[in-house]
Amino acid sequence: MLDEVPASPAEDARALGRQLAAELTRAVVRAEKRLGRTLDRGELAKRLNVSASSLYAYLNGTTLPGTGVFDALLGALGVTGPEAGRLGTLRDEAEALRRLRLTASRTTAPRTAAAPRPRQLPLNHPGFVGRDAELARLDGLLPDPGGDPTPDPAPALVAVVEGTGGVGKTALALHWAHRVRDRFPDGQLHVDLRGFGHESTMEPAEALHGFLQALGVTPAAVPADPAVASALLRTVLAGRRVLLLLDNARSAEQVRPLLPSEPGSVAVVTSRNRLDGLVVREGALRIALDVLPRYAARALLERQMGGERLAREPRAADQLVDLCARLPLALSVAAARTATAPEGSIGALIAELRGTRAPLDLFSAQDADVDLRTVFRGSYALLPEPAARLFRLLGCHPGPETDVAACAALVGTPDPPTALLDALAAAHLVRRHTPGRYVLHDLLRLYAGELLDSAPPPERRDGTERLLRHYLDTALLADHHLEPWRPLPDAPPPAAGRPAIGDHTEATRWFESELSAVQSLIARAAATPGLEPYAWRLAQACAVYLRRSGRRAQRAAVHALARAAAAGAGDRAAWTTATRRLADALSRLHRSSEALDLLHEALRACRERRDHEGIREARLSLVRVYASRADPRRALPHARLALSMAERSGDPMALADGLTAVAQQRERLGEHTVALEHCRRALELYTRLGHLDGQAGILVGMGRAEQGLGRHAAAIGHYEVSLALDRELGDRYREAHALDHLADAHAALGRHQVVRRLREEALTLFDELHHPDAEPVRAALHGHPPAPTGPPER
Repeated sequence: MLDEVPASPAEDARALGRQLAAELTRAVVRAEKRLGRTLDRGELAKRLNVSASSLYAYLNGTTLPGTGVFDALLGALGVTGPEAGRLGTLRDEAEALRRLRLTASRTTAPRTAAAPRPRQLPLNHPGFVGRDAELARLDGLLPDPGGDPTPDPAPALVAVVEGTGGVGKTALALHWAHRVRDRFPDGQLHVDLRGFGHESTMEPAEALHGFLQALGVTPAAVPADPAVASALLRTVLAGRRVLLLLDNARSAEQVRPLLPSEPGSVAVVTSRNRLDGLVVREGALRIALDVLPRYAARALLERQMGGERLAREPRAADQLVDLCARLPLALSVAAARTATAPEGSIGALIAELRGTRAPLDLFSAQDADVDLRTVFRGSYALLPEPAARLFRLLGCHPGPETDVAACAALVGTPDPPTALLDALAAAHLVRRHTPGRYVLHDLLRLYAGELLDSAPPPERRDGTERLLRHYLDTALLADHHLEPWRPLPDAPPPAAGRPAIGDHTEATRWFESELSAVQSLIARAAATPGLEPYAWRLAQACAVYLRRSGRRAQRAAVHALARAAAAGAGDRAAWTTATRRLADALSRLHRSSEALDLLHEALRACRERRDHEGIREARLSLVRVYASRADPRRALPHARLALSMAERSGDPMALADGLTAVAQQRERLGEHTVALEHCRRALELYTRLGHLDGQAGILVGMGRAEQGLGRHAAAIGHYEVSLALDRELGDRYREAHALDHLADAHAALGRHQVVRRLREEALTLFDELHHPDAEPVRAALHGHPPAPTGPPER
């Protein structure tokens, strides 16, 4: 192509004709060298079925050959492949400019008349809010106000605004376009390319026809060939400053013929698909939209419903923001439903959303472009079936975030379904949050669940069971690394997709990221006939993490679900274990009366089944409940019975636990020497077993016994070792208690500054855990020593 574009279509056409003639002449010379003789021009003209004078006119640039003659000429000269394509494009562009010149010569307007300046932007969205960062990035597209045609570096000519359906892509593009339209004095063009939805997708030729007419080309002069029409559009835009808004594009191929090629004009493309081709080939600026930040979502509701309305129902408004997943379209539909309704209608809508089995029905509308389900369907319908199946199965997953391993479990493959996830991410039906982890908002998950409900029933059942199996296997592995001294039960075979969990840190990280999903899956398994065993096994697998991390309410909720699942399945052994674990959790919540009732139920059930191990465990749980009530005299008999049973069994772990239970109650009764003797025996057993948890607990008991004997320095040594172990284990609750006990020992030695620092650390931990044990520590910090308490219970 020419390096410089002439000032008018006529000059441009002549220049392209001269360039084409020069290229053809070089092709003749190459053909003659290849043949070893001069080409007979007359013979060549006969082969082309044209006159010799016409052939000379083609070769000197005075006449442009038709497409048929041109193709025959290239064939005769042996021009093929990319070179033939390049020369064909050159001929087509010259033809397009020739037609434009003829059109201009036929017009009745004088040649000096101003070119048309289209103003095609649709109405700006009045409810637009937020997106400041995205608007600033779009501002980088603006042409140099000083008129420099070749700034260094040149700004991008194209921006692609991408995101899931209803996220506000068109609203952002339109808002920016209206804001900067004065920077494009030669006009603003707009087209809805209909890339998604029930209407047929617009072909580039149709969009080109409309743009060229808007820019002054008569309908008869618009080339039928899309490639020629595209070249004509680029030529017409040359030297102008025009903004093109290409809305709702399906693919890069659909919009590429509509793009400007020179600085000055700018195209903004919106799409639900990720248009990588435009970013790679055209250097487009990519702007990926996510749901609105919370403040902007609330501002959108306020703008559409009025500030007074939201002020009357502030909590309901915040809940509506969450239920709409901060998706602009959902928020707008919800606002429209409640804007003219009676006071209290936001709360009523929330109740309706939470009570209905099909929440998406409440986001429906007669207009397809604002009906949420229809909008989502437009993206889903374009997916290949394997990716569509994974999207449906994501309706099984309970959380907003999932990883590649869970996705592999859903589709039943050993390896991560990376290609399928890439297809979903390209369609903006999921978003890659961090490496290996993906997010889809709640409304998309609801839609996936609806699709799964309409699929054959085994698809949901099988997907759910595969997901439960995956989470159970991974939770068991993670739990093993929290207590590596215990053997790993039912060790699953290695799987390529399973998260790498090789130590305590990785296990803790997995539980932190997946606990919400695990709890939801426990509830689902408990409510699904045939899947109940997953509920109590998952609850057991996360019990240690819940205890150590101080999640008291979640711990109780999880074991309550496990107990209900076991009762529903009629599994008495699982029911007894879950009942005991629930009692332990309720004891931590200071609901000791409920805990005692549960433990007596469990004890009776164990006696009926002659479950001696269950009886021993229930005795230890009774010790913990009575200890939490500061009643060591009621706790001690159960501790003795548990120790006696352990001695008969010869199990070293059971023996260590029994010694610990007796030692703690002896210490609380003031029998410090006897308590210390039991502590030392328990510590020896725990150390031999590598049981760090047990070591940390018994060291606190040893410290308290040493304090009772007035040996505070020795107590400090035990507390410090216990504190180090608690921190290694990540047990924040017992870490806080160890700090508090350490403060007591330093206080006995008059080290007040150290005491204050230690109590402040303990108080910070208790406050972060929202634990009532914070109050005695706070009282001690303010000079009001609390009543003595015992060591922390499990």
